[in-house]
This record gives sequence, C-alpha cells and structure tokens, in this order.
Amino acid sequence: MNKSAVIGIVGAVVCALAIWESARIGFARTAAQNALRTNDTAIADRAVRRLPNDAEVHSARGIVLQRTENYAEACRELERAIQLRPRDYFLWLMLGVTRDLNDDRQGAVAALDESVALAPAYAKPHWLLGNLLLRTGQVDEAFRELRFAADRDWSLLPNVIDLAWGISHGDAAQTVATIQPQNGRALMSLAVFLAAHKQGTSAIDQFRRVKSPPIAAADRLMSELIESKSIAEAFEVWTKTHCASCKPGSLVNDSFEDDINVGQSGFGWQISTDAQNVTLSVDASEHESGARSLRLDFHGSSSSATALASQFVIASPGTRYRLSFQAMTKSFVSASAPVVKVIDASDESATVLGQSSSLSDVNSWRPFTIDFTTSASTRAVEVLVSRQACPNNPCAAFGTLWLDSFALGSAANSPQK
Repeated sequence: MNKSAVIGIVGAVVCALAIWESARIGFARTAAQNALRTNDTAIADRAVRRLPNDAEVHSARGIVLQRTENYAEACRELERAIQLRPRDYFLWLMLGVTRDLNDDRQGAVAALDESVALAPAYAKPHWLLGNLLLRTGQVDEAFRELRFAADRDWSLLPNVIDLAWGISHGDAAQTVATIQPQNGRALMSLAVFLAAHKQGTSAIDQFRRVKSPPIAAADRLMSELIESKSIAEAFEVWTKTHCASCKPGSLVNDSFEDDINVGQSGFGWQISTDAQNVTLSVDASEHESGARSLRLDFHGSSSSATALASQFVIASPGTRYRLSFQAMTKSFVSASAPVVKVIDASDESATVLGQSSSLSDVNSWRPFTIDFTTSASTRAVEVLVSRQACPNNPCAAFGTLWLDSFALGSAANSPQK
C-alpha cells in the first residue's frame, strides 16, 4: 500500500471519529437542553453519562436538580461543572443561589463573590449578592452591591428603594441615606416612592435636586403627591414643569381662554371622563368675559355626586376667602341643580367649606360668590362643579350651563355667607 493510500485511510478514520464525537456531543447537549425544558432528571442523568467531562451537561443537570429541590446533589453537580469551566460567572452564580437554597449561606456568599469578580459590570451577580448579604445582616455591604446593580439595571431601583424603606422601618431620611441618589433618575424614583408613602416633604426635597426633571416622571410624582394630600408640594412640581407663571392662591385658566386637556393630571381644570350624559366643552359663542366659557350640556340620567369639573388651588390656613364666578343656564330641568363647591383638599374627609346657591334658573349671565374660611390645617382647596344631592341617584338632567370668570380673593372685609 503506497503512502498516499495510507494517508487517505488515516484521514477517513480521523474524519469518522470527528463526526462520531460531534454527534456524541450534540446528542448529549440536546438531551441536556430537553432536560432543562422538562425538568426530567432521568434525561439529565443520561446526558451526563454520555458526556461526563462537559461543563454544559453538568450545569444542566445541576439546574434540573435545583428545580426539583435536590439542592445538595445540585451543588455537587454545579461544582463539577465549575471544575470543567472555572471562569464562567453564570455557573458560580447558580452555585451561589443553590448553596443558599441548601442553607449554606457562607458558601453561597463565596460563590457569588466569585461570580461578581468574573463579571464585575453585570447587574445580576451584584443583585443576588446584595440580597444575600442583606439576609445575613450585612446591611452596608448589601446596599453597596444593590446600588451598583440598580445603577446597571434601572428596573431594579424601585426594589432597592423598597428594601431600604423596609430596613429603615419607614424612616424617610434613613431611606435617602441608604440609597444615596446621585443622578436625576434615582432622585425622581426616590421622590415618587416617598410621595406614594405619604412623605411629601422628603419627596419634594429629592425633586428639588433635579435640574431638568422628565415630564412623565414629574407628572407621576405630582399625582402621587396629590393622592397623599401633599397639594402644596404637588403645585411646586407643576410650576417647575408646566406653568412657571402660576401663583398660589389663583385659579389656572380662570376664564377658560386656554384649551383644557381632558385627562391631564395636576392643576388647571380637571374634566371628568366618567360623567354619563353630560358633555363639557369650551364655548366661543357665549362668554361673560374674554372670548370663551365652559359649557356643560346635560342630556339624561347621571350621578349627582360626580365632580364634572374641578381644580386644586393653594390656600393659606385660617384665612377667609371669597370665590366669585359668572354663570348662565338655558332650559335647565332637573331635581338636582348644578352648584359650585369649595372643598378642603388637605382633609381626608373632604370637608365642604362653601357652596354656591342653585345654578338652575339663570337666564342671563349673573355673578355668584362663595365666602369660606380655611381651617388651621388647610393648605389647599378644591373648586368643583357638581350637582345637588338627588333623591334618587342617578337622576335625569336636561339643559345647558355656562361658567366663566372665576376668581379667588380675600374676604376679610366681606360678610361671610
């Protein structure tokens, strides 16, 4: 047999062996993937027997054993995978999680430390290590890892803030000190969280540190502050992001000359989207002053308790005010007449501070006033348009109401009505 023939035979044998080895590896790894999909330990066992020196199949078997709660054997399997592939951060991460499940906290910390060392820029190892350290009472070290994780993955930040809030037992100052917000995004997230937990003063402190707050985040903060009755703080957010010229003690768009965005949050006129058989619009054909007015068309049954239009106004405590406005109606018929009310917006019980007389029979523009006095704790009032209580609610109403020329001022020299 000549030399070239020998070389050809050897080459064919090598190729056959390579093909067989590739098929063996492929078959074992496919089996390992099937085991992961089905959590079948028998398939995982066969994959390991076919390819005993492969990190991938050992890793798959370890994960399946962990999922089936055989934590001790899962740890041994993952340790074998790490022997075969020692610089794989994910294997160390899985070993850390599994050791924790197996009540080996010290071993879990060591494995997660190694995972962090191998992938220092990844959020997940820092996140898991931070949570584990927190459960072992190493608070400062835990939040160092958690802050880093949140800095890499912003979706984790609300959870980190919630953990800090829990560890501090609801102490706003301690929560801020633990989070150590360094940028606008962190400051806004912290502000929104604090506002949602009725910490309006602390929330606005964080907001003030943001040079250019994003509108969406600022609107969310404003909504949370209003919900928690921190109306003055919400107004500060509004003036910085929406209306720098708006002043406390004054209504926004008091004569309806500007457009009203239905569904907008915050200050300015809020138009109800839940009122059945009532249509609200800005009318340029009728107005007492300026060029437009607010028009309300009633054409059927609706709840008399619904606030059809409303607006928050910053007010001083223990002060007498007079709210004035102009109204006109046409062909209005109902057992429940329209009225304008002033409500204490700082009060959980929404105390009515004042109410206009009936607006049901006003055939031409006519002035109305409401004199009221705020309480010692009042920081804001709500001006709202609704209807008088109806004997059988909901009840029908038909006709049109126009409103215009709202103004709020001092009633110190006026007799209270």
